[in-house]
Amino acid sequence: MIDIHNHLIPGVDDGSDSLKLSRRLLKDAIEEGITEICITPHFMKHGPYKVRRNELVFLFEDFKEKTSDLDIKLYLGNELYIDRQLDELLMNKEICTLNDSRYVLIEFPFEYYRNEYDEYLYNVSLNYQVVIAHPERYDYVKKDHSFVDRWLKEGYLLQANSTSLYSRDSKKAIFDFIEKGELSFMASDAHNEYRPLSLIEAYNLIVRKFSEETAELLMEENPKRVISNEPIKKVHPTRKRLF
Repeated sequence: MIDIHNHLIPGVDDGSDSLKLSRRLLKDAIEEGITEICITPHFMKHGPYKVRRNELVFLFEDFKEKTSDLDIKLYLGNELYIDRQLDELLMNKEICTLNDSRYVLIEFPFEYYRNEYDEYLYNVSLNYQVVIAHPERYDYVKKDHSFVDRWLKEGYLLQANSTSLYSRDSKKAIFDFIEKGELSFMASDAHNEYRPLSLIEAYNLIVRKFSEETAELLMEENPKRVISNEPIKKVHPTRKRLF
């Protein structure tokens, strides 16, 4: 399995706060069969997490060196908080795509969505492939599926969190995405021991409820294609198994 959303570089954002914790999370991930991860520190131009690409690359290379004894491949990206200037920052290489690919991971406020965000996303999409981070966690998406319809109509991709399957309303949203063929990726969004770098339970649940092919596309094939900067495969609509 391959994870394309997590926060393991110590002290950069609200994720791991120590190398010791990050190493433990990586060891746990290796044990359950995760072979590659793209680390995605938060970037918020008007928020608390503002480490730019040059400094982040330095921190990432240092982290890679300090974890080089572990049998897992590491790549660098960002989880980008929506902002008017994201397109400019990306073009100037001040912030990161996922492993220098054309794929860009973008998140929004959890409680509200402003209409101007559509314009910001469109400007990014002129040169990059937009990936919407954890749509199942946004209050407005859970109340109104039309937000997802808008994003999909523009060609944006959806990435859900494995830990969202532990919440009833978020799990319902994820299952709905899968049944309609709307989801492209499942990732951990790991932060710490309470939000670990784990996919195996999500993988097994999706195999049981849908199919092994669906689980492999969401947590292995499509993430691999992102890392390799290749077009993803469509996850076709799949009826949920009742028994």
